[in-house]
Amino acid sequence: MGKDNYHLYTKEQFLEDAFFLEWVRYARPATVSYWEQWQQAAPGNLEEMHAAKAVAEGIFSLERISSPETIKSAVWNNIQAGIAAAGSPPRVVSMSRRIMRWAAAILAPVALAGGYYLYANRTRHFSTGNGQHLLVTLPDASTVMLNANSRLTYSRWNQGDREVWVDGEALFDVKPSRIHVAAPFTVHAGKLNVEVLGTVFNIKSRRNSTEVYLQTGKVRVTDSEHHTSIVLSPDEKISYDKTNYQLVKIPANSLSTTAWKENKMQLVNTSVKEIFETLQDQYGYTIVLQDSSIANKTIQGTLSLRNINNVLFELSAILNVTIDKNNDTLTIRKNGQRGY
Repeated sequence: MGKDNYHLYTKEQFLEDAFFLEWVRYARPATVSYWEQWQQAAPGNLEEMHAAKAVAEGIFSLERISSPETIKSAVWNNIQAGIAAAGSPPRVVSMSRRIMRWAAAILAPVALAGGYYLYANRTRHFSTGNGQHLLVTLPDASTVMLNANSRLTYSRWNQGDREVWVDGEALFDVKPSRIHVAAPFTVHAGKLNVEVLGTVFNIKSRRNSTEVYLQTGKVRVTDSEHHTSIVLSPDEKISYDKTNYQLVKIPANSLSTTAWKENKMQLVNTSVKEIFETLQDQYGYTIVLQDSSIANKTIQGTLSLRNINNVLFELSAILNVTIDKNNDTLTIRKNGQRGY
């Protein structure tokens, strides 16, 4: 993500960032200055950064164990005494092997402890870019289809707990746990937690809204901050507004909700604003509407998203607008309107 996005990082992302690890490990002046200023800005994820720093410091402290000078001196004196008593040159090979055995005995538990820590706490990250889909198979054989510009994260599952974090949009097909019969499966999306046992559902967390659509099975959706929850049955959908903390059921349409799997938009009185937001989510465009009234128009039908140039051609014809594409910016204006 880069330095501009450190305020969005989780603990795990800090631990994978080279610039952050360079600061923790070497404390060079340039990195120290940057991170001091960053902390003074009091970002919302400051505790995440401190937690990552503590973990990194613990790992780096295991990298090298130096013998105190007094111990090294005593070992050398014993070696010299042995040489004098024997009256013959030392058996270098034998001594080297002995020292190696001592070193192995001392370092092996430390290496094992450090290795186990890293293994037991490793975090898996999956992400997609513009126009990409990715199918992820989880350790329990459940599958997650990620939509464009989305991210999935999970750590090693212990004692039957199955937890994942999603940012963006994803379709989950959750299998019952093969080890723990009633093991819950929890998806975290911002302030919402979605708990399931075995089901297929779609979750979309973009901008200031999160939506959960249930295709089969049953899920409980909980606002973790305000402790309100709603249980969904098949073909039901909820929406959570992050600005007013409202968790409400809304009309559901299976075809329009999951059409993205086939790179389509199923339009059912869909506003132009929603269509352009989808293009922004799928391809990372910045949208500039020179006439805001265009956003309120609605369209019905099926729109293929496989080829962005075809999408723009179709929309320009349907809406009678001109769409100028300049790098990652789309400027939309009514025909006959002058540009900036």
